[in-house]
Amino acid sequence: MTPTGGRPDAGTGRVLVVDDDEGLARFIVEVLSDAGHEADAVPSAEVARRRIEATAYDVVVTDLRMPGESGLDLIAWLRRFDPRIAVLAITAFGSLETAVQAMRMGAADYIPKPFEPSALLLAVDKSLRAYAMRAEIERLRGEADDRYGFDTMVARSAVMRDLIGLARRVADSPSAVLLQGPSGAGKEVMARAIHQASRRRARPFVVMNCGAIPDAVLEGEIFGWVKSRPEGPPTGRPGLLREADGGTLLIDEITDLPMPLQVKLLRAMQDREVRPGGAARGVPVDVRIIAATQHDLRQAMAARTFRDDLYYRLSVLDMVIPPLADRADDILPLAEHFVEAANARLGRHIAGFSGPAAQLLAGYGWPGNVRELQSAIERAVNVCAGSEITLEDLPPSLRRPREHDFLDEAATRAMTVSELEVAFARRVLIKNGGNKKKTARLLGIDRRTLYRWLGEREEPTEADEG
Repeated sequence: MTPTGGRPDAGTGRVLVVDDDEGLARFIVEVLSDAGHEADAVPSAEVARRRIEATAYDVVVTDLRMPGESGLDLIAWLRRFDPRIAVLAITAFGSLETAVQAMRMGAADYIPKPFEPSALLLAVDKSLRAYAMRAEIERLRGEADDRYGFDTMVARSAVMRDLIGLARRVADSPSAVLLQGPSGAGKEVMARAIHQASRRRARPFVVMNCGAIPDAVLEGEIFGWVKSRPEGPPTGRPGLLREADGGTLLIDEITDLPMPLQVKLLRAMQDREVRPGGAARGVPVDVRIIAATQHDLRQAMAARTFRDDLYYRLSVLDMVIPPLADRADDILPLAEHFVEAANARLGRHIAGFSGPAAQLLAGYGWPGNVRELQSAIERAVNVCAGSEITLEDLPPSLRRPREHDFLDEAATRAMTVSELEVAFARRVLIKNGGNKKKTARLLGIDRRTLYRWLGEREEPTEADEG
């Protein structure tokens, strides 16, 4: 309960009484001591400062009018010295203005004279409960930092270090974030780290996967609904936007959001207000939106399955998380991290990898990205009979030589037909040395269509003719 954490009874604390009225100070100490608190008294703010510097107190009860330094001076000093210490101000009858000033300066409450012992004890108990709540919040924040913070992200590659650096810089911004990258690359991990590094960290982090919710109930899940009843209060649910109020809402697979709901989401983001189904008016919300997708939103816009205006609202802070194969420097550090995590969870003591096993991990293509690597390592830790993981402990699919299959990779990444067209066109273009005319002819399309697929707006030039 106290800063020193010395007492098992969360209902009691250490209190310092500061009052030049010796009789009143002694009375307050007796009341507090009878209730189980450890209470001391000093006659002035000057003595109080010396006592507080030498002893840890949870609550300071101070008169505001004293010779020399006033109670207001002591409150100002306490806010600088240790803002965790709760301050209760004792005010004379008719000094409400001074009490208000004390509250503005940081006092937790004020007690007007004359007061009953029960009023004093209630104010002290309330301050101690508030301190306990703050301490618990700090403990939970620390646990969340240990689990979800940027410092827990394993990133040896330059591209991921740069991406994490950018995410740190914008974590506290209220602007929307768009995370793009293949399935299993770590988009949700990045979203949680951004939330955890922001001032919203004490508020909810809510995840919604558009692809996992049937369209028939998706609107109610996001925006909520209310239904009036002839008798009794209305029924309904608040919706995920309101559940995330004050915090962050991660909308995963945003491309699966139907067009009518894209319009409604855009309106909610612009107005900072959500209107539940069946409600007569909107409800204010303060929520940061992080959208994630494994698909190319520009291609979705070209196919008219995703609204341009929503894209530009979401992509204020656009981050692309590359596939694991494109950040090879991260593979072995991630594998070692997953071994440690699996050891802790499974009660194993695996030290690492044999040379051939490490070589296989580093050279494999990881079409399932970080998620596939984590699954492979957990499997290996489970079956490993020695002190280190060998080739035989790794999944057979990793040990079988496999030819690169473009269509198999596309299926694994859940690419749309539009994305597949663009990816194939780019490969053909590379094979043809950048000759767009020849590429368009081989693909059976005109050059304007090729330019549109490539996301280029300028007209073809003679340089493209090869």
